[in-house]
Amino acid sequence: MTSATSLFSSVEADLCVLTENLKNLIGARHPILYAAAEHLFGAKGKRVRPAIVLLVARATMPNQGITERHRRLAEITEMIHTASLVHDDVVDESEVRLGFPRFTVALAAVLLS
Repeated sequence: MTSATSLFSSVEADLCVLTENLKNLIGARHPILYAAAEHLFGAKGKRVRPAIVLLVARATMPNQGITERHRRLAEITEMIHTASLVHDDVVDESEVRLGFPRFTVALAAVLLS
């Protein structure tokens, strides 16, 4: 079976840039927001959705590379997905998701520290 890591290897560097862009975009102006962004976007998730956006961009524009518009679309895609996970955390009222503290628990720890 092929792993997601090997499937996304051609856009791995782009995914690293995407993660840093998301953390800076969300948390650039406030330390608490940066901590929240670090928790949300710093986790080593699969990043399937933005990877697909970037792979399609590479496949359809092989001689031009990934543009800023492609990067922004990948970022928006990941933000929407992450927002849905935060929503699920709140609705489910669980303490953990996939073995990690859910967003609201982690944010409360940051606020109280």
